[in-house]
Amino acid sequence: MEQEAGGDKRKAEPVISRAIQALLDRHGVPERRRNTTLEAAAGMKYQQVRRRMTGETPWNVDEIKRLASHFGEPVFKLLGALVDDAGQPAVLKVAGLQLACAVWPGEAIPGDKPVGPLVAARDGESGAWEVLTPADAAGRTVYEVRRVIFEAEEPRRVAVIDDDEATAEAIVQVLRQKGLEAISYSNPEHIRSALETMTFDGYIVDWQLGEHDARDVLQLIRSRAASAPLIVLADTLTDSQEAQFEEVTTTFRAQLFEKPARTLLLFNALSLGFAALRRPAG
Repeated sequence: MEQEAGGDKRKAEPVISRAIQALLDRHGVPERRRNTTLEAAAGMKYQQVRRRMTGETPWNVDEIKRLASHFGEPVFKLLGALVDDAGQPAVLKVAGLQLACAVWPGEAIPGDKPVGPLVAARDGESGAWEVLTPADAAGRTVYEVRRVIFEAEEPRRVAVIDDDEATAEAIVQVLRQKGLEAISYSNPEHIRSALETMTFDGYIVDWQLGEHDARDVLQLIRSRAASAPLIVLADTLTDSQEAQFEEVTTTFRAQLFEKPARTLLLFNALSLGFAALRRPAG
């Protein structure tokens, strides 16, 4: 991609890449950590991130949703660079809820002018925009709300890979009750096919899949999702197996649980992994 002589490097970037750079600016991600942050947020390898940021490969909708979810912003805000008026990042505070949103504030509202059901105001300390009811904004300088958009955060998607379909389904049911989008796969071929068109936020993999171990599946997962939480389930461990599983968990950056594992513990391990992905890069 050609760059104008003497021009800003960002002028040569695709519009969506500039939107992502603006997202990273808003969240204070330093230049030296940007690619690794995007790798973790989108579950990609470095080269995949580089190709998308330079425009060699387009971002798909699922990847954009992941980035927005990772940073707690509405998808519309991330894509706001594609339109003339992107709005302002804000928090909608109504009835005890605090929802990330985009707001289009209007003029300041004089004290004698009627107001609508919602107003916009700036936080006194951070200066960030908030959207509130007039009663909750009493005593503050408030602005008209011309438009406000918020989006419900999509549930995390988890693949459960186990050739014991009853075990997999039991795990899936509990994870769904906890608000995750869990999907079971009974053999390596099924998860390979799924990964051609889908991405996952986390994985639970039985070490023994039929007559073979899950090493190839783990390798495939890590090639597609470098930082996603990955849990390996193993049958009763013996002393002779400890060295083998120590190598497996280190190589694939996985957590090991002995079967039968309490599903609540698996859920907690996934949740901690998701939380780690959301931490700002330092």
